[in-house]
Parts: sequence; structure tokens; C-alpha cells
Amino acid sequence: MGRRSERGEGRLGSIVTLVVVIAAVYAGFHVAPVYMDHYSFQDKINEIARTPKYRAPTDEKVLDILMKEVRERQLGDWIGRENFIINTTDVNRRIRLTYERPAEILPSWTYTFHFNVDADQPLV
Repeated sequence: MGRRSERGEGRLGSIVTLVVVIAAVYAGFHVAPVYMDHYSFQDKINEIARTPKYRAPTDEKVLDILMKEVRERQLGDWIGRENFIINTTDVNRRIRLTYERPAEILPSWTYTFHFNVDADQPLV
């Protein structure tokens, strides 16, 4: 008797919520690696900026070290030598990086992420 009074009106709202949750999880799986790669590489740039002058005496050598790291992290599709600006003085080194990385958020929806890194570290 109690079943006859149930009309199932909440089903459409549940389906819409489920679709939204699935889309958010799908997008998260595509966006998270982009940010994880960026922040991991940003940490490495800070480490490289602290490289002593006897190990990297010129800005060109620092750029070679950076590009080796780009290749190892498979970021070469988005980052090239022209994306870096390196300035070394007697007491510090500044590395600037600007690049863009497109990622497919949802099927047929691609977003281009813009990243900037400005590492200014004292030379050890």
C-alpha cells in the first residue's frame, strides 16, 4: 500500500547530479596532471637556480641543465629554449619561464593553461 504513493520525482535530479559528478571527475583526471607537472618542474627550477657557479659557469650551461630536465619530464611539446630567460650575477641567479599548455578538459572542450615561473635564488 505504501508503494503506490511513491512517484519517483527525485530521479531526474539524481541523474543530473550524477552526470555533473562524472564530468567533474573526468575533468579532474585531465587537469590534475597539468598542474602536478608544472609545480614539480617549478621546484626543480628553484633547485637549478641555486646551482653553484663552478658547476654552471654560464647561463648557457644553466639552460642546458634546464632543457635536460624538460626532456626527462617530457615537457618538450610546451617548453623550449626560447621560453627561458636566465640572468646570473655574482650573488644570485634568476630564471624566468613562461609557457602555455593546452589540455582537453571534457570531450571537445580544450583549455589552454598559462604558466609563469620566476625563480630568484642566491648562489650557494
